[in-house]
Amino acid sequence: MNNALQDVIVSSRVMGRSGPDASAGKVTRRSVEYNLTEHCNLSCYGCDHSSPLLPKKFASLEAFSRDLQALAQVFHSQNLRIVGGEPLLHPQLIDFLTEARRIGIADNIVLWTNGVLLHEAPDELWEMIDRLRISRYPGVKRKLDDEKCANICKAHNVHLHIEYIENFEVITVNNCITDTELVKAIYQDCKSRGEWSCHTIYEGRFYKCPVAPFTGTRLALRGVTFDNIPLDGIALHDNPNLYEELYHYLNDPKPLAACSYCLGSSGPSVPHRQLNHGGRLQWLGEDNGSDIETARAQLSKKKDAR
Repeated sequence: MNNALQDVIVSSRVMGRSGPDASAGKVTRRSVEYNLTEHCNLSCYGCDHSSPLLPKKFASLEAFSRDLQALAQVFHSQNLRIVGGEPLLHPQLIDFLTEARRIGIADNIVLWTNGVLLHEAPDELWEMIDRLRISRYPGVKRKLDDEKCANICKAHNVHLHIEYIENFEVITVNNCITDTELVKAIYQDCKSRGEWSCHTIYEGRFYKCPVAPFTGTRLALRGVTFDNIPLDGIALHDNPNLYEELYHYLNDPKPLAACSYCLGSSGPSVPHRQLNHGGRLQWLGEDNGSDIETARAQLSKKKDAR
């Protein structure tokens, strides 16, 4: 690793561009996410957002602004993660970043990307973000390589983190987990809703995790009716008790309805791979019984070790 890349990866801003009192009197968390797209330019097996399976869909700038402004009244985070799918696919990306900066729901704006399209990013992008997180996968090439990206980030005082991902954990499953005690254990151990703070804003609602908003859509592709939306999120609009509901929701020990189709951070690890059309159909139709039992065994070991 050259010095420029090393310097950028270990550097960080002391404070983002929001004021130091932005979180006063609000529910605070490490991060919150917003999906600018539901589709992606890659097709990764095991994607927890199910992007390879979902149709092409771009977020609405108007809805983004409305949702963030509503939540910002009662909530503040260290990071606002702009995610997907692949956010660089959105033609209005700069407009979204401008709105995020204006609303100030977080201290830092983080762009989370596979980096394949970074060489096409407009100059304004580097001025609008505080942090850049690149997920790098085996066999996936980028025209803007690590060194060039590091130099650009350093020039614009953007914190860069590149994660080399060779394995994915099995997260979403096709089999409903009927063992309520196992569902509770998976939920309690889940890093997405806890340690990693992968809370998600989606279509006027706030969710503890990034899987819940898309569980019903993914299962519908299998012919399974599963309407967890009224159960799993908090309405952001026309909600006079938003602060109280949000506080209790984030601290509620009860699993989400979507947890019955999710292994959280307890699933087995599998080699990363890209899927073609046949691979996507196979993923959608696979039996996850053995994955569920692997999660059960891993959680049992953790319990015995305590």
